[in-house]
Amino acid sequence: MNTKRIFLALLIIIVLLSLMIYSDREYEHNDVQIKKYQHLFKNTELYNNTEISFFAEIIKINQTSNTIGIFIQEQPYTYPHVEINIKNININISRLKKGDLIDIVGIIDGKNHITATKLWTNEQWKSDFIYLRSLPAIPFALFLVFKSWKFNWKKLQFTRRDNDS
Repeated sequence: MNTKRIFLALLIIIVLLSLMIYSDREYEHNDVQIKKYQHLFKNTELYNNTEISFFAEIIKINQTSNTIGIFIQEQPYTYPHVEINIKNININISRLKKGDLIDIVGIIDGKNHITATKLWTNEQWKSDFIYLRSLPAIPFALFLVFKSWKFNWKKLQFTRRDNDS
C-alpha cells in the first residue's frame, strides 16, 4: 500500500515538473503580449501615432533634451532600447534615476521613439509589501489544518482527528 502511494506521488511530481518545464520553454513562443511587442517594434511605421502602454526600466536619463532611455520589461527582453520624450508631461526629471521601474502611456512617433502622455513610477516596496501582508495568514492557516488533521507517518497520509475523544 505504501509503495503504491510513493510511486503515485513520484509519478505526479514528475508529470508536474515536466509540465512546468514545457510551459517555461514554450512561453516565449505562445504568449500574446510578447508577440504583440515583437510585431510592434518590427513594424513601427505601421503603428505611427498609435497609443501604447507598457512597463519599463529606465536605462539612461538625458536632462538636457528631456528624454529617457528605457528597457521594456516583457520576457524575453529582446526588444530594442526605446527613447521616451517626456517634454509634454509635467514630471520632475531629477526624481527619476537609472533602474527605476515605470509605467508609460505614450504615442509612437518614430523608430524606437515614443512621446509620453502619462508616466508614473512603481516603487519596489509596494509590490514586496504584498508578501509581507500575507505572512500573518500562514500560521493561522497551519493552525486550522493541524487542528482538524494529523499526519500519519506509517501510512504517509493525513487523517482526520477524532474530535469526540
